[in-house]
Amino acid sequence: MKRIFVLLLVVAVLLTGLIPAVAYGENGYDKKLEEMILKAKDLFNISDEYDKFDSSISSYDGKTYFYLNWSDSKGKLDNISISIDNNGNIISYSTYPSVYKEPEKKLPNISESEAEKIAMDFISMVAKDIAKSIKLVPSNTNMSTGDINYYFNYIRYENDIPFKENYVTVNVNKYTGEVTLYYVNWDWDIEFPKPKEIISLEKAKEIYKDTIGLKLTYKTKGYYPLYDSKEESYFLAYAPFYTDKGIDAFTGEKVQLSSYGIYYGAKETADGSLTQVELSSVEKLAGLLDEKTIEKIGRERLKLDDGFELYSKSLYKSYKNPDDYIWNLYFQKLIKDNYYTYVDVSLDAKTGELVSFYKTLQYNENEKPKINRQKALEIAEEYIKALQPDKFKEIELIEDDNKEDNQLTYSFQFIRKTNGIYVENDRIYVNVDAVGKEVYSYSISWYKGDFPTVDNIISLDNAYEILWDKIGFELNYVRTYDYSDPVRPKGVIKLVYSLNSDKPAIISASTGEILDYSGKLYKERTTFSYIDIDDSYAKEKIETLAKYGIGFKEEEFKPKEKITQADFIYLLWQTLNQYRLEDLSTEEIYKEFIMSGYIKEEEKNPEKPITKEEAVKYIIRVMRLDKVAELEDIYKDIFLDSNDISKGLKGYINLAYGLKIIIGDGSGYIRPKYELKREDAANIIFNYIFN
Repeated sequence: MKRIFVLLLVVAVLLTGLIPAVAYGENGYDKKLEEMILKAKDLFNISDEYDKFDSSISSYDGKTYFYLNWSDSKGKLDNISISIDNNGNIISYSTYPSVYKEPEKKLPNISESEAEKIAMDFISMVAKDIAKSIKLVPSNTNMSTGDINYYFNYIRYENDIPFKENYVTVNVNKYTGEVTLYYVNWDWDIEFPKPKEIISLEKAKEIYKDTIGLKLTYKTKGYYPLYDSKEESYFLAYAPFYTDKGIDAFTGEKVQLSSYGIYYGAKETADGSLTQVELSSVEKLAGLLDEKTIEKIGRERLKLDDGFELYSKSLYKSYKNPDDYIWNLYFQKLIKDNYYTYVDVSLDAKTGELVSFYKTLQYNENEKPKINRQKALEIAEEYIKALQPDKFKEIELIEDDNKEDNQLTYSFQFIRKTNGIYVENDRIYVNVDAVGKEVYSYSISWYKGDFPTVDNIISLDNAYEILWDKIGFELNYVRTYDYSDPVRPKGVIKLVYSLNSDKPAIISASTGEILDYSGKLYKERTTFSYIDIDDSYAKEKIETLAKYGIGFKEEEFKPKEKITQADFIYLLWQTLNQYRLEDLSTEEIYKEFIMSGYIKEEEKNPEKPITKEEAVKYIIRVMRLDKVAELEDIYKDIFLDSNDISKGLKGYINLAYGLKIIIGDGSGYIRPKYELKREDAANIIFNYIFN
């Protein structure tokens, strides 16, 4: 019966025109498709009750992939999607209901450890060979009440060494225990070099220091200076220019780890183009060069003849130096038959200084370079000297791994070095045309403000100790590429020593602490845990909240202490920001809550112990039920001490009681003025989230 059903499905697919029947038949895909459908149905126990099926095929780089989809027009069965390659390897599996239903409760039915076992059993069922070669990546993120799944990520290990480009992802439903997603990125046909007769870790460290190394650098706080802030735009740190390079474990040579290079900064760009009305105002107030003058300067600097037409122009505010403005001019020249050549030039709107330019190049099919790389470098350096003689004294060439001669163009990048310290995004780029033997592209990015001073800078040797000990330098398998055939570069697996990519390789030059990319102290995300809650009646609820990132950073929860308004507001803020990367300050949280209407300015009293009725008031506001709570004369006195509830808060208390956020004391009293302990606050917050 199953075989007949599958054959009918195959025929149906062929007739639908999803893929031409001739393509299936000529390539033998019809037989292979039938084989893969049968394999998938058997492996995942897919019922014959499905009355809808479609498939598609893709083929590239010598591999063929089949995409299979089952659905039920009646909506009783979950949709199933599977992709499988021509060797029968399951690439992905997902299932989802035809109609989404909200879980009846927010607390999961199965634990994370149970779900982890389900995930691993599923991988073993789908691909035993993969299951033997993976390790679970520990999660450093909190659970969220908005998620219905547990998420598990695994990476490949060979010879107990990670190969992070191969990985497996599995999602398990928290309520049903069903695997809802499986995805694998895997190479089945590659060889891993054995870690035998490799150079030592210490030797690799020395080579790394000599060939890649840490540099004392002024780094920007993010990509852009914070010129609208009183904070300094730069911070001083030890960091490598290249985080995507490692050391070959056999040869000691420098190795490119991935196709992604470091961020080299950007040419001077804009915060936004100004309108014509704004242009007139800015020109008058800032004393900028007018349009005709700036066009004349642009033409003279780039030696543009009258054949070049000014096609467009715009005025921008500099992102790096907020008092500066940049004119951008775009010229075009008709060569022949609607074929144009273009020139893009940017000039300082006050001084006319050249900020950047780019000329299009046209080469004949058999064009050959007329100069080598060294000569091109000399042309680039002479160009900078002529334009920026003072700045030329402060720059250093960043050596490029691509140093081959016989190129039609050569690119050079220079970094600013002031007082022996590199400036991360202050750079000059020059591109040289090796046929015309001239510069065809240039740009400069240069900060004009002051840099932070640091009196006590840790030594470079100290920085390396921190790099090795706190960030880590370890063996990894990586994929590199042999570009001897640029059309089809060959992938090669290499064993390398490289930095641990899980942490930023940025070390404070003053404290030696690891910093993030904004210059703030790097913090590893961990779940809260406490040493003093064994005797608390709310222990289990405190622990559950901790898994969701709700709690206090200290190792003591102090369950019997009274909770302040600020601490309660902090817990409540955490319930709204479970995906946060970092906490806000107390003042920032209050500002956010006041703007949102959760607390009023006159109610702010951070150090005051919070009462039950006050806590309820803030929760009901967060739930956006405050207008309902404030309806007059509809709420009964349902507690023996209802008269003790503050005026205007009876609706809040009654709603919270009805929603099981709070309960009475068992004797008919609600005790609205009771000052909450920390364990009471955790109990109420838990009830608010999970009831």
